[in-house]
Amino acid sequence: ANLEESVGANGSVVTECQHEQNNHSDSRFIQERLEQMDKQEERTVIVADGAYSGTENTQLAADKNVELIATSLTGKPAPDILADFAFNEEGTKILRCPADHAPKSCSYMKQSNQRAVSFLHEQCTGCPYQNQCKPKIFKKVAKTVTSKAAHERAKIQRNMDSKEFKNYARLRNGVETVPSNIRKNYHLEKIPRGKQRGKFFFGSKIAALNFRKLFNYVKGLGHYAQNPALV
Repeated sequence: ANLEESVGANGSVVTECQHEQNNHSDSRFIQERLEQMDKQEERTVIVADGAYSGTENTQLAADKNVELIATSLTGKPAPDILADFAFNEEGTKILRCPADHAPKSCSYMKQSNQRAVSFLHEQCTGCPYQNQCKPKIFKKVAKTVTSKAAHERAKIQRNMDSKEFKNYARLRNGVETVPSNIRKNYHLEKIPRGKQRGKFFFGSKIAALNFRKLFNYVKGLGHYAQNPALV
């Protein structure tokens, strides 16, 4: 199952529950959710773990005026310097390097979805970023290969140290407690067989959890320190 919790200054409530087989990837879950959404009138933030990240998902979210923030990343880290390369809007061409040089040429390698880019020899030789970019130096040019995905990952990695990002991570940690809360307090381990019966059973537990949240709010219970991300 996949849960979506909406969080605001007055509390939180589970607003979406997707109940599918285990072979349904997290990335596909969020793609389906975003495809169902209308374009948001106001900026909306979705905070999720690294399994929901990816250039395609981030762009799909941006098309709906939604910022997708992944609080953890899977796979190999990208070199930090890649965050300072400038791409065109489509992500198919590198416009500028970190030293603000325009490339001599840039070609797209469709099979690997990467960009092979060349700069003039004198632009890279002795450049203060040379040891970070690590281009291959030839007689007349210097070449390197990168991708829009690596560029976006490097930007996310850099942002992870910010105070704002850490506040969003706290929100994500909060929704992570929802499944264990349901299992512990609402007897989720007794889920019946059958997809439709299972969906109804799981949905009823979510409804019970939301009712408890509403009850506590009306009674003035559960006051906690405000997360700065919600101010």
